[in-house]
Amino acid sequence: MKTKIIETILPTILGILTVLGLLVVFNLIVHNGDAFNSPDNGFFKLFVPIATIIALTIQFTLTLPFWKKFKFKKKVWGLTLFQFTALLCIISGLTFGLVFWETNFGISELILVSITGIIAFSVYWTVNLLTLKQIDKLQY
Repeated sequence: MKTKIIETILPTILGILTVLGLLVVFNLIVHNGDAFNSPDNGFFKLFVPIATIIALTIQFTLTLPFWKKFKFKKKVWGLTLFQFTALLCIISGLTFGLVFWETNFGISELILVSITGIIAFSVYWTVNLLTLKQIDKLQY
């Protein structure tokens, strides 16, 4: 049970912290903004806690069972772990783009937000899965 708690919490938190760090740096460099001041601080107060709870739930209910399947089988649903993760990142990133797209900024905003989402999910899942791999190595 202790391992399952570690496999649920550690990869999720490390993935979220990595993505948040990149978003803060991106905000500072590209927008010359301060991510911890208004209006961006609403993102940290509302979205991050909700996203963390959702990520922990997904980690426990979906990621860990799929991780175990990929450990014992090289393919699940005909996809390797890399292919499955890439498809997941693309679909999640495009969904992120649609949810956070501000339509009055036009289609270029949709494209930029979608690319940002794809990159954020790719970073998250890379950190998450590499952490799971390290945890597995330490167990054996």
